[in-house]
Amino acid sequence: TLLPNGNLFWTFNDSFYGVVDGETRARGSSSFPRNTIMVQTAGTDGKPGNSADNLMWLASFVQTDNPDGERYYHARTHIRHPLATALSEEQIQQGEIDQDYLYWAGDGTVVDGKLQQLWNGVYTGDGGMTGLGTALAIYSLDGEPGDENYLKMESVNHDFIPANPYGFGSTMWEDEDGHTYMYGTYTFGYVSYPVVARSKTHDLNSGVEYYVLGDDGQNGWSETYPTTDYITTISNTSLSMPWVFKEGDWYYMTGQAYPFGTQMYILRSETPYGPFEDCQNLFVLPTTLDKLGVQTYRYVYMVHLHQGLSRDGELVFSTNTDTDNFWDNFNSEGSADFYRPYFYRVYKWDRLFDD
Repeated sequence: TLLPNGNLFWTFNDSFYGVVDGETRARGSSSFPRNTIMVQTAGTDGKPGNSADNLMWLASFVQTDNPDGERYYHARTHIRHPLATALSEEQIQQGEIDQDYLYWAGDGTVVDGKLQQLWNGVYTGDGGMTGLGTALAIYSLDGEPGDENYLKMESVNHDFIPANPYGFGSTMWEDEDGHTYMYGTYTFGYVSYPVVARSKTHDLNSGVEYYVLGDDGQNGWSETYPTTDYITTISNTSLSMPWVFKEGDWYYMTGQAYPFGTQMYILRSETPYGPFEDCQNLFVLPTTLDKLGVQTYRYVYMVHLHQGLSRDGELVFSTNTDTDNFWDNFNSEGSADFYRPYFYRVYKWDRLFDD
């Protein structure tokens, strides 16, 4: 999320925090916080800075003083779910992590000098990933990065959307029409179609309206969360992680072929709520990774569009990949380069729609 003064706010889901061997890129002992945050400060040109000094991790660490001690650079989960298994304060301080109810990051927006960040609840206690409700957290933007109150969480509404199986708010678009559009997906079987809700004003606290099929057979906006009988999709292309942006007179949507496809799509519409049509193949994700050790992966997923990283009008994406065996994430050459972002810049993408 682009912040005032050119800073970028980053959110991460499940992450490894610990020590990596500088030569072999082997990941050693790590903690596994279910969500975490960072701010990337602007460089001298006002764009996101490229040096390590521009990356300010806002995680709470167990200890960073003794490299030979336990849990060196292990981090705690940033925001805990209220239904999480009760851990004592002592366990949390020791670095214990919730494993049942948790939050994964949605999108964020800046309103009236505050960061409004969505967090989507997930239940993983039965081995699956069941979507729960969505929380809205408010963060201070007073001061500068490094100040005590900068990006300090001021409040959190755990019932912003009490039940949200479609994941509205996983991505967002702040439109010139005065609404903030919140995108999700309606997934069943082996297909996944984009759906949308919106706030009544740019402020997410102004109330939420959902784009649904009315009893009259027409699509429209309703304050009632839609059942499967009323949810209406905004594209007939099956994809995941729909991201929307505007260029000229058109709204564009990017998404990954579902499920876990290597094909990336781009579609367009005359409105931010579709229908998104004229699907084009934007690019193909590689089947190997530029890393030491094992270069193949199990899945590539969560392909995010980063408008704040664009420098010359190109589209910038990050991906996440995992291993065939979870334990391959540790103590082997190149293991630290699984479960980390790889970035891709796509230039001259608009030529796909040259008429």
